[in-house]
Amino acid sequence: MSRGKPNVRQFVTRDVTVPGERTTSQVDAAFRLETEGTGVIIQERRHGHPRELFFVWFAAVLTFTGVIMGQLFTSLGLNIWESLLAAVLCSVSFVALGWVAATGPKAGTVTLTISRAAFGTRGNRVPAFFSWLSAVGWESVTMVLTVWALLSLAQFVGLPSQGTVATVLALLLTIAFTYFVPIMGHATVITMQKWLAIALGVFGIVLVIAVFPHVNWHFAPPVKDMAADGAFPTFLLALSVGLITTVYGWINFAADYSRYLPEHTSSRKIVGWTLVGGGIASMVVMTIGVLLGTYISNSAFSANPVMAIAKAVPAWAAIPFLLVVVIGDITANYLNAYSSGMSFLSMGVPMKRFLAVVLDGTLSTLIALYALFLSPGFVNFFENFLSLNILVIGPWATIYLIHHRMIGGKYDTAGLMNNGSTGTYWYRNGINWRAMTAFIIGVAGTFWTVNSALWVSPLSKDLFGGADLSAYAAPVITGLIYYLLNLKRQPTVTVAKKSYNA
Repeated sequence: MSRGKPNVRQFVTRDVTVPGERTTSQVDAAFRLETEGTGVIIQERRHGHPRELFFVWFAAVLTFTGVIMGQLFTSLGLNIWESLLAAVLCSVSFVALGWVAATGPKAGTVTLTISRAAFGTRGNRVPAFFSWLSAVGWESVTMVLTVWALLSLAQFVGLPSQGTVATVLALLLTIAFTYFVPIMGHATVITMQKWLAIALGVFGIVLVIAVFPHVNWHFAPPVKDMAADGAFPTFLLALSVGLITTVYGWINFAADYSRYLPEHTSSRKIVGWTLVGGGIASMVVMTIGVLLGTYISNSAFSANPVMAIAKAVPAWAAIPFLLVVVIGDITANYLNAYSSGMSFLSMGVPMKRFLAVVLDGTLSTLIALYALFLSPGFVNFFENFLSLNILVIGPWATIYLIHHRMIGGKYDTAGLMNNGSTGTYWYRNGINWRAMTAFIIGVAGTFWTVNSALWVSPLSKDLFGGADLSAYAAPVITGLIYYLLNLKRQPTVTVAKKSYNA
């Protein structure tokens, strides 16, 4: 590990001005444009309480995506109780999201910039790129679901809901509702998540009440209809897909919303509030999906899941359901859009934060247009996208958390901002090859355990009974390799006394 005095020309500090560069007055107030990018938040600017994270993750996770996953459990062949068990385990997995969120106050910057400590300032561009790609994909997927919900809502209230014009208008409304908040920044996101979480909670309760009387409590597909060879392989397959959409779908964002908290904020409280917020929301929406899956046909759900559910619930609950879909997808995309910009900047792209959000929103809109007007089946598009997410996010998250544990949560904040060869995290030519080697092996190993719409590993068919083991293989393979590579050479860090703004 290369050490030395940080090159101050790589960043601007609170009390050091570099000739030719301008300092900016950081703003983190609701409905005022946040001027901070991926820079380290100075201690004087730290604020907030861990309980804010409950609302952040409750609002983000209480979305229609979870309903789709719950119904998928039943369509794969699990009975109602097996499906509910999978939903419980997905909810508990949010503890890992909390562990990543706890790194935010320690380093004072966003997740994929903290990742430089493990991968090196150059090596980190690889996971940052894939994180950005994943986030843009989630933005696009969620935009399409929001458009469908708006069109369904229009149909219920007697407004035009079919054709190109109606779809384009719904897309424009989705863009307007979605991007104002992440463009404004962190404090606006936190504030809106709090109020919308309350609204989503009320609508969620209404929906559970509406669905409950129609549930087929004896739902149990025969073995011949299971997606894998028997109940247990099918359960592993369903749980793996569920984990990809829950903890693996959010874990690369987690520290983005905790980095403003004071440095010595209790990690246990951060983990606890993240787990409760994300876990409860996940359990609610997946349970709704499971219960609906016991009496809605798979064909109707695949054709248009939003309309299938809207027609299956009592008429008085249809509009509350559609509002849950619209509001929930918008709140999820607040985080997708904000964090995709942060991942983009973490690659070292010199751009203002709000412009990165605008760029990502433009790309997501183009992808959504393809899915709405050209893709023959959006559910297949959705599943194909999900199957790729785990290959890189799982190995990256494992290395990120193990490295954090190895260094005792102590980061050189100046080093995180230093892109030059004198920085703490330069390693060898800017790459920590121990982390990169474990990452590559982890990605390759995970690839051979996948059973998805896009790729079915021969090992899955021949050895695993058709089960998808990717959600489990990613941390096991990567973690073992990374641990062995560092067994005789534990990472250390010299902690800087100052925090820096970029």
